[in-house]
Amino acid sequence: MTEISNMLPGTPPKNGKSAVAVIGGNQYLVGAVSIVVFLAVWQLVSMNVPPIILPAPAKVLVAFVQLTASGELIRATGQTVWPFAVGLVIAFIVGTSVGLVLGIFRPAARVLDPYIFVFWSIPNIAWLPLFIAWFGVGNLTLVIFVFVSAVFPQLLTVEAGAKEADSFLVEVARSLGGTKREILRLVVLPSALPYIFAGLRIAVGRALVGIIVGQLLIVATGIGYMFQFYGETLSLAKYFAPLIVIAALAVLLNRGVNWAERVLIPWKQRAFV
Repeated sequence: MTEISNMLPGTPPKNGKSAVAVIGGNQYLVGAVSIVVFLAVWQLVSMNVPPIILPAPAKVLVAFVQLTASGELIRATGQTVWPFAVGLVIAFIVGTSVGLVLGIFRPAARVLDPYIFVFWSIPNIAWLPLFIAWFGVGNLTLVIFVFVSAVFPQLLTVEAGAKEADSFLVEVARSLGGTKREILRLVVLPSALPYIFAGLRIAVGRALVGIIVGQLLIVATGIGYMFQFYGETLSLAKYFAPLIVIAALAVLLNRGVNWAERVLIPWKQRAFV
């Protein structure tokens, strides 16, 4: 009876893991399989629609190689990455610092929180005319727009994390003569670290949107300009090339944040791995 039950479909083997469990337990294998499936579906769909709607993966690859070899894609990537990186780094520093301060000093939070929520509620694109009038048309405006896009999710998430600090530990630190700075460094900051990385993930996505929108509407340069030019000329094979770069940048940044979180928060327990 046992042998028969083991042969039934859907019955997991008692000795060893099933093929699905083996594949699911290897993140690299899962990623490779998902890419293969995605490309296969893409190929099937492209074979049944005109190329002007969806080019085949092979044509996109050829266009990607051509744009890379000509240097156009490399230059556009450089013109996009550096204002994106500068704006994101400044947003991370300011958002984290202000969020921690507002999480600790409740009177300051009561005064500033309404203004922060007002600015956060205004669509970022509504700031563009003001930024152009104040700072002109150039890379400085791009950096500022990326900063505004990324700073508020970082600030609000970190502030929420700072408020979640264990009140018992804070009181113990105070009873031992800890100063505000020591309480911030030894109690609040470790408690807020998961929120800092959670905010950074959101900020990265917002910053990527900000840099592309900025290059579309502020400065016609970089990957944003490639999107506009090849989209308007319906050169979709070339349109997908900068899209691949943005997707790869987003994946790399997300993996980098995950790695930093594992290194800096080794004590964090994860329910699902």
